[in-house]
Amino acid sequence: MEVNFLRVLAHVYAEALLRAFRSYRRYLLFAAMLLTTCIMVGYRGFNPSADSLPWIFDNLVKLRDSMAGASELEQMAMLFWNNLKSTLISIGLGWIFGIIPMVSICLNGVIIGAGAKLMVAKDALPMPIVIASFLPHGVLELPAFLAGQIVGLRLGFLIPVVWRGRASRDDLGRAAAEGAIILGLFCLPLLAIAAVVELKVTPAIIRALAPHLSTLPL
Repeated sequence: MEVNFLRVLAHVYAEALLRAFRSYRRYLLFAAMLLTTCIMVGYRGFNPSADSLPWIFDNLVKLRDSMAGASELEQMAMLFWNNLKSTLISIGLGWIFGIIPMVSICLNGVIIGAGAKLMVAKDALPMPIVIASFLPHGVLELPAFLAGQIVGLRLGFLIPVVWRGRASRDDLGRAAAEGAIILGLFCLPLLAIAAVVELKVTPAIIRALAPHLSTLPL
């Protein structure tokens, strides 16, 4: 029974998930290029101030403050929900010509770039250490984030085409079904694992590489 379950699971991932991603590959390439560009913009354009943080860090600061005093399991749940919420908002509001997913990608890219600049300038950390401190959960979180955004992006681009009669409702339904597969089989598991890694692995790496920095600089 266990072997059959594993075979079914492997088949689902090998067939359904890969087929869904093939349909979204153009959107994934566009989203990855947009995110990379905004990371560079955030890094090059941000000038850290010793007095205050810009408004783009407000949500991260609120999340950090809300996690203070919570149990480790509650903190993981908070991180998971915070990341999942942006995905659900982008999918739910993506029908507005894909604007919300694009804004979300741009804003998160700028936050990543500005956060890296903050660690380099304010905490005197070399870039390799900054990358190493982000990499363990980032390699899980970023693909899951992008995958969720492209679902909203594709639906937002496709709905007006359906309205104009250049695509059918079947095309929209197929895109929605493939998006549900990506969300359920890819985004949710990766975001859950990323939340665990961010709380268990990332702090240990920061302590090992930069003992003077107890937490992220937010």
